[in-house]
Amino acid sequence: MARKFLSFLGVNDYKECAYKFGDTKESYCTKFIQEAILKLACKDWTKEDTAVIFITEKAKKLNWYNEEDDRRRLKTILEKLNINIKGVSIPEGKTEEEIWEIFHIVTNEIEDGDEIVFDITHSFRSIPMLALVILNYAKVTKNANLLGIYYGAFDSKDENDVAPIFDLTPLDEMLTWSQAVNVFLKYGISGPLKDISTRQLRPHLRSEQWARDTRQFIDSINNLTMCLYTCRGRAISGKGSARKSISAAVDLAHENFRQMKSMDEAKKLKPLIPLMDKIEKRLELFDGSDNLSVGIAAVKWSIENNLIQQAYTALDETIKTYTCERFGLDSSNYDNREEIVQKALKIKAQKKPEEEWLVEKEYWDKVKEIVEKLDDELVDISNGVTSKRNDINHFGFRNDASNYGDLEKKVKDYFERFLNYINGNE
Repeated sequence: MARKFLSFLGVNDYKECAYKFGDTKESYCTKFIQEAILKLACKDWTKEDTAVIFITEKAKKLNWYNEEDDRRRLKTILEKLNINIKGVSIPEGKTEEEIWEIFHIVTNEIEDGDEIVFDITHSFRSIPMLALVILNYAKVTKNANLLGIYYGAFDSKDENDVAPIFDLTPLDEMLTWSQAVNVFLKYGISGPLKDISTRQLRPHLRSEQWARDTRQFIDSINNLTMCLYTCRGRAISGKGSARKSISAAVDLAHENFRQMKSMDEAKKLKPLIPLMDKIEKRLELFDGSDNLSVGIAAVKWSIENNLIQQAYTALDETIKTYTCERFGLDSSNYDNREEIVQKALKIKAQKKPEEEWLVEKEYWDKVKEIVEKLDDELVDISNGVTSKRNDINHFGFRNDASNYGDLEKKVKDYFERFLNYINGNE
């Protein structure tokens, strides 16, 4: 693992200029932006670190080591620094094939775990976009980490002839945020959001309220997905409930979103608000806070995000919730669910005579009432869902184990039948 400075060398006869970062006082005067960035942003680099300069044949002759003009020898200038210097030949990038060749050449210079500073000042027209692609590719394939993307704006010199160096790193950060939000919206996975909020917001947490509010919102989204993954369907409230209840996690997410949005004047938060809006809108699915509404929403979410096991568990338990409420029982009470409703559904499905019922005396009358009044359609749905749920929970070791395609199709079918049933019996 090492730090690498990556830059493309152009062919113009560059004018000497003082460069500086933002509002800092320190500047550095040079013909070459590469030297300025290395002097200003990479002061503590050593021989363990490397500046890799990508050069075309023309750039090599004119600015890497000009035989006729010693002022145009970037190679000589950089060799005076206390870092490794490497010039790497690349094509002009005038064709699609050459662009792909540049892609492979640059990525080959990035090693596993490298920390990258990318200078795109003298890039060809396609290189800035290519740089972002390369960086994201290297993050995945080589576990690379971006330290900075910089652009020396010679044409934006002030009245003192000092040119700014623009820090474009936030653009890469915004791309990462966008990708993480997209993963959540499409697949219901909050892990990338959790990771990026931890990594990018940590430096701002102590001093900036917008960062703390954003972090809290992302944490509450992670609470929600973990509650969904672990089927925490019962509606509860109180301390710690957001880690044990889907509805409590949703309530906390809404609360944290409102708090975060009230800080939208914060410069660094503004670009994130439209992305966070998308997440908050996705939570509208969970607007109901009672056990039945939460259960139905959890099944729908699980199916949409291909969480098949969670979908079966949520649907099986939501059928019990519905049956409890239909027959005037508290759906949050465990005995009502398991000793009365579950046994009534099983008895009805198996058509057991009363002498074979294994029911506690105190629940007998209620079980009998439910068995007599249960509709065959609801019983059939419940029996099918329970069977498939058991198939999954036995890890596929049943003799009649279903294939995953059948499990996926059936849960959608059972859910549709269940919704049609409850809508028809309102």
